[in-house]
Amino acid sequence: MKDPIPKNKWQRGMTGGKTMARVGGKMISYWVKQPFLSESGRRSARDDLNRQSADILFKAMSLLKGTALKVAQQLSLETDVFPDAIRKELEKSYHQVPPINRALARKAIHIGLGNSPENLFQTFDDRAFAAASLGQVHHAVSHSGRALAVKIQYPGIAATIESDISLVRSILWPLADYNLLKPAIDEIQARLMEEIDYRKEAENIRFFKSHLDSAAIHIPDVYGAMSHETVISTSLFEGIPLDLWLKKSPSQEQRNHVAQSLQDLFIQSLYELRCIHADPNPGNFLIADDLTVGLVDFGCVKHLSRGFTDQYAQIPQVMVSGRKKAYFELLDTFHIISPKAGSEVKEALFEALMDFRPMFGRLFTEEYFDFGQHPDFIMQMKPIRERIYRLRHHIDMNPDFVFLDRTRYGLLRLFEQMRACLTFRNAWEWPA
Repeated sequence: MKDPIPKNKWQRGMTGGKTMARVGGKMISYWVKQPFLSESGRRSARDDLNRQSADILFKAMSLLKGTALKVAQQLSLETDVFPDAIRKELEKSYHQVPPINRALARKAIHIGLGNSPENLFQTFDDRAFAAASLGQVHHAVSHSGRALAVKIQYPGIAATIESDISLVRSILWPLADYNLLKPAIDEIQARLMEEIDYRKEAENIRFFKSHLDSAAIHIPDVYGAMSHETVISTSLFEGIPLDLWLKKSPSQEQRNHVAQSLQDLFIQSLYELRCIHADPNPGNFLIADDLTVGLVDFGCVKHLSRGFTDQYAQIPQVMVSGRKKAYFELLDTFHIISPKAGSEVKEALFEALMDFRPMFGRLFTEEYFDFGQHPDFIMQMKPIRERIYRLRHHIDMNPDFVFLDRTRYGLLRLFEQMRACLTFRNAWEWPA
């Protein structure tokens, strides 16, 4: 079978160019007929445009795989930026992307581990069962009889990251909300460079396995003899991705339990381990029948200093209290505001914080927060986040916040999607 992935820069550029032209053509068609439509007709036409653009974007990113797939996974989490049709289409990237062909998968194993799958494993299924960040995952059984998940990296992905990111930018450029997506794409590019060495991911897994003490969370074992820079073999966890689990209509109690497990994992990792799993993609959380959460894909992990986490723990109480002096002291501690920023910028940031208070504060002032009763929680934060974004030229973004805020915000989006009821109070941020 011929490998369907566009190989070189020219081929991949052609795919991006065709995609940009197709999306642009759909938008031109929409704008031409818009003046002749009724208000309801315009809404219907806009919905059709979003659905058609979503289908084009997903098919292009699926074909390119690798970096484009990772961007699709990450951008699908931006539920307050994308129209619903585009977000739902990009969500398919969690586990519905067509795999590379079997011969190429076997070749990747041989190149990465220096031997054929038959010699390395008792059995190896050369048909992928899941898409990973920059590769795909296969079932295997070790010679000792242990069920394994073997992740192989798409061949040549490390050499294509920079050019592919530029390509993704061109694919997404016709979208009306591209300017809001650009910061997310910049962040994804930086993170990708950390994820292409699976030896580093193996170290991350071993760290969490050794330090995380939680009966609710399962961390896999790494099989070092069957792992290398582009291949990683771990014990297999029997569970289904969170987004698919939700489609099975779990009970309110079950949804609450899983959400609380994820929130407790985040808090324990942040303040006890000072290291977080920073990729809240629902495909990275596997739910077992007993509601244990299997954590997978440790390519994006962020370590933090004790000094940083000690200061970060003060944020909820400072926000809820509205103490301006304490707020600016924290900003100075984190080196967030540019030295060139004037008092007007500082006041604008403080006003944005005050607008956050009614929503963010309720997460802590209420013993349990019910997202089912607040289904628009994330959307309420969108205009405030946009105001802060407009002040970005006056902000010296502390790199620790890039990973941390995205993880916390991503979890809030998941909890809203789950309509979960859980407590955010904890001994570090909201001591009794």
